[in-house]
Amino acid sequence: MKIGELGEIGIIKIFQEEFSSLPHIILGLKTPTGIYEDTGVIDLKDGNVLIVTTDLIGKKTHMPPEMTPRQMGRKSVIVNISDLAAMGAKPLGLVMSIGLPSDLDAEDLKEIAIGMNQAAEEYETCVFGGDTNMTDDVILAGTAIGIIKKEDLLTRHSAKPGDIVAVTGYLGSSAAGLQILMQNLAVSPEIKKKLTKYTLEPKAQLKIAMELSKIKGITASGDITDGLAWELHKVAAASGCGIKIEEIKLPTLQETKKVSKEFDLDLLELIMHIGEDFELILTINPKKWEKVQEISKKNNIKISQIGHVTDKKNEVTMLDKNGNLINLKKKGYDQFLTRS
Repeated sequence: MKIGELGEIGIIKIFQEEFSSLPHIILGLKTPTGIYEDTGVIDLKDGNVLIVTTDLIGKKTHMPPEMTPRQMGRKSVIVNISDLAAMGAKPLGLVMSIGLPSDLDAEDLKEIAIGMNQAAEEYETCVFGGDTNMTDDVILAGTAIGIIKKEDLLTRHSAKPGDIVAVTGYLGSSAAGLQILMQNLAVSPEIKKKLTKYTLEPKAQLKIAMELSKIKGITASGDITDGLAWELHKVAAASGCGIKIEEIKLPTLQETKKVSKEFDLDLLELIMHIGEDFELILTINPKKWEKVQEISKKNNIKISQIGHVTDKKNEVTMLDKNGNLINLKKKGYDQFLTRS
């Protein structure tokens, strides 16, 4: 069997079978719920834990042609900061391993570096080292390190029946922007600018995540980079619960709806299975919902209740706009597979 038939999860499971672990690794491939997390967690034995995450993007596989070198550099940092945000962790710094074609223009490389630095400074951290090598494509692989009190750590594995399911921001915006760019859709300049900004210049929800981690009411947390349905399934599997959401409660920009309708794009496909929203999916103790809303308002970030956690293990469903209860496919972005 070729790895193109395995998909990303199948590939990860091979490493999970072959890797070992150590007692100070409290979240990793060999821990019970580690496969559902996007970071590793190391116990520092002083009340804090170290969060380590790595993410790789390539020009050919992750970047539309319109993305500038500066935006590439920026995104390579954001994808890692977003993983720290999902855990509520404060960034300590990043290192970057960079693959570069020998014919890459030096000015483009400078722009990549500027983008990396600007993104790091935006989240009050820095890129402090790394490695370079010659490759056939521009490959930007970051490793971000963060820290958080062990008692404040956000994970995907503590959701409980009755918890509120909520998301930050708007869903499907980046996926719609990607379709505009990839299919050269004839939209107005205003709509193109607004939606493609989500695609080309994503933002990580770090500040609000760090504040939410301290209220002791967030029972599960993740970032929505591989599609909402995929992230909901990961929370359900990690927590041993079910999730039920409602289609009419999904926060979506009017521009996204307009593009979807005019160009016959499946809006739910954009939201559920394409991803790249860089928003947070949260499960919240109902007693803390008012506090969560206060924090969201203070940070000028929209937060929407879209459903609740159920006791039906691994059952992820949605009440659609016609009142029908449907099962959400466990499907998200996977570059090794056709999206199926």
